[in-house]
Amino acid sequence: MNTLPETDAAVWVETTLASMSLSEKIGHLMCPSLGNRSEAELAAILEKIPLGSAFFSDWDSEAAGRGIDILQKHSRIPVLIAADMEAGAGFGTVFPNAMGCSAAGAEEAMYERGRITAREARSAGFHWSFAPCVDINYNFRNVETGLRSWGDTPEQVMRMVLPLIRGMQEGGLLAATAKHFPGTGVDDRDQHLCTAVNPLKVGDWMDTYGKVWSACFEAGVMSVMPGHISLPDWEGLGHAPAEAMPATLNAALQKDLLRDKLGFDGVIVSDAGVMIGCSSRIPAEHMMLRNLQTGGDVFLFPDLERDFDRMLRAVEEGELTESRIDESVRRVLHMKHRLGLHRSVRCDPPDEAAKAGAAERVRNISENSVTLLRNDGTLPIQLPKNARVLTVTIKNNTDVREPHRCPPLDIVDEELRARGHEVDHWDTPEHSALKQAVEAYDWIFINLHNPMHSMIGNMRLIHRMAMCFWEAFWVGHPKVTWTSFANPYHLYEFPHWPNMVLTWGHSPWSQRAVVKVWLGEMEAKGRCPVAMPPEAGPCENLQR
Repeated sequence: MNTLPETDAAVWVETTLASMSLSEKIGHLMCPSLGNRSEAELAAILEKIPLGSAFFSDWDSEAAGRGIDILQKHSRIPVLIAADMEAGAGFGTVFPNAMGCSAAGAEEAMYERGRITAREARSAGFHWSFAPCVDINYNFRNVETGLRSWGDTPEQVMRMVLPLIRGMQEGGLLAATAKHFPGTGVDDRDQHLCTAVNPLKVGDWMDTYGKVWSACFEAGVMSVMPGHISLPDWEGLGHAPAEAMPATLNAALQKDLLRDKLGFDGVIVSDAGVMIGCSSRIPAEHMMLRNLQTGGDVFLFPDLERDFDRMLRAVEEGELTESRIDESVRRVLHMKHRLGLHRSVRCDPPDEAAKAGAAERVRNISENSVTLLRNDGTLPIQLPKNARVLTVTIKNNTDVREPHRCPPLDIVDEELRARGHEVDHWDTPEHSALKQAVEAYDWIFINLHNPMHSMIGNMRLIHRMAMCFWEAFWVGHPKVTWTSFANPYHLYEFPHWPNMVLTWGHSPWSQRAVVKVWLGEMEAKGRCPVAMPPEAGPCENLQR
């Protein structure tokens, strides 16, 4: 547990709190997303709203580094710098996603993964990781969990996340955030688009999600991120789940369940307030206030001007007391002290030996994660010398705003060419072209690449991605290999595909590893950490 001790930490927290103006206190309840802004722009923001934390999505850019330096330079109290770190720090070592690590059986590597992430993050000025996800992937149709989940049982999730949390927080370099309370993965809603629902009865929830959350608190996780997710049965609303409010706006979940029942007393940071699962429930100008009134501490992605003024007015009009604000500010300051921000906001970067060791761990996990889900006897492939091969990437081409989410699989082609083969590459072609290609190439590699959040609300092969396969060009041609780089469930949609390799991600190491497995240079050692759905019905993993 994170109880505030009667030590130097308490003295620093109380002394700092006593020195803060109301504006500084309200600033400590806000975590905006700050992009590429000039020093003058950031200084102007801080002059009115002295922020306690800030989020950077472009963490690996020079602009983010400059922005962090400017924030710290213009802030009397050190600012917590946050980022999503679901695959590592993002600007150094990039690890395989959660499900890939589980497929590799990499439980013993998770503590070290956490330590590597913490060192790399802190050396770049980041202190707060909005990870790990601790959701349980009970429903294969859930697009919020998927590869972000460690598996479909509480035990598998705990085996992976508990050592990861301990590694991330060792030495006070980085604060981990367990998300998304009370837990998603049972229904198939996406909180980006609406309030997701956890439909479990309270007893079932306690035996599954409750067990995971309690274990995270025992491991000392510093913060929790409630999602825009409801738990109707906890409120007696199982008969009317649409009436249940998301955790981010719900005292029954943030106070009664998270604080009182489960005993968490660290920092509660909301999921992004702009998401429809929250913003569709009450007027926007009331969201941050309601979040705080119902038990939250820090509101993620506020409208700075509007929400700051609204909070000041709430105090003036008696909707919110300064003593309630102080409760949350104390928790934020306590976390800052645990992270040693009163001494230093950065640490020394890892040396070359540490970087090499981290890269080796990523290589091992990536290679061990490759999973052979189905094999019709064509794998491993015996390609003739100087074979003419075609690689086909099937991906969503409609969202060009964030191309990094679905990059080209170029390294696959480079690896095949390095072995002397002639390689052509097509990107989501017409089905007629694929039908003709079967006769023209010695082998065709169909690479399915529709990763999480490349298309909000969907991970399935739809529209043009699915229409590539009209006329089932592969039937009768045993020289086609199917590989999923992002989704283990494609065989549910296309049950007649003769083979399926899973790589769990598009990292360079994963691309190199899958080529080795295709060609028989390496055994597929991965084990799928989730049950495959029945061919003719919904996922019932919870009852198995």
